[in-house]
Amino acid sequence: MGRHEILFQLLPFAKENKWKKVSPDKDICIEGFPRSANSFFSKAFRMYNPTAKAAHHMHAPLQVTKAIDYGIPCVVLIRNPIDAIASVLVVDRTLSTRFAIQSYINFYERVWPVRDSIVLSDFENTTKYPHHVVERVNQRYGTSFHMEPITPDVRDTIFNQLKETQKVLNQPEHLVAIPTAAKAQIKQDVLQELAGHPLLPTAHLLYQRFLEA
Repeated sequence: MGRHEILFQLLPFAKENKWKKVSPDKDICIEGFPRSANSFFSKAFRMYNPTAKAAHHMHAPLQVTKAIDYGIPCVVLIRNPIDAIASVLVVDRTLSTRFAIQSYINFYERVWPVRDSIVLSDFENTTKYPHHVVERVNQRYGTSFHMEPITPDVRDTIFNQLKETQKVLNQPEHLVAIPTAAKAQIKQDVLQELAGHPLLPTAHLLYQRFLEA
């Protein structure tokens, strides 16, 4: 639904979640396949830019193309497919492996044609040096967003905020968007399911194309 205009408009939104969707009044769009540091970067960005209106966490490629149409700065986060897809399958064990891999491919295939109009950030750069990502946004779009280098104390603050969100929503530990022992244990089984899947090379090739571009 996130790839097709009419279906995207029909996506059901709870009233409290409508702000996630991109619109002309947004200041920035932050998007990526799930489990690609979306929560970490969004939290870090909000800490230093509390008044900025950000569209994020729709995990829909049309968020990206619409942001470009609206002239809104857009950051697309990307993570190597085996880790991103494995993390998605850890969160939702009802998903099939094929569906998860195909969803990754669908997202980034739709973004590929507009790659020259976005700021792309891979997982390591996003989590270790988010201030570099914001610097690139400012250079590309002429914006003046702020971000300091992430210190261990700031990182702990972001992780604690994510844990608090998990508690408020009464979610199990493996759903929190940070590394945990519970997730690591489940992930080992998931990685075995992923290994050797015939669709995985296509996802890897797409990932490499983005990094090289």
